[in-house]
Amino acid sequence: MKAKKTMKAGRPSKKNKKELKLSDVSKTATDKVRVNFNLEREKYIALKKYALDSHKTVTQLLTEMIDLELNKR
Repeated sequence: MKAKKTMKAGRPSKKNKKELKLSDVSKTATDKVRVNFNLEREKYIALKKYALDSHKTVTQLLTEMIDLELNKR
């Protein structure tokens, strides 16, 4: 009598530990962290408009503003 195959929990991709992952071959910025905070809707809209007028993203704009403030010290 043949043994019945049983199903196992877990991801099939986790079986081969020696296999390369995408993160092994791609360049990622590991020295960055994500920042989240709440902002009043009106302030966000004004910030977004300012960023658009400056031809920048909100991230670029805020990063530049933070750099300026930190360099003042």
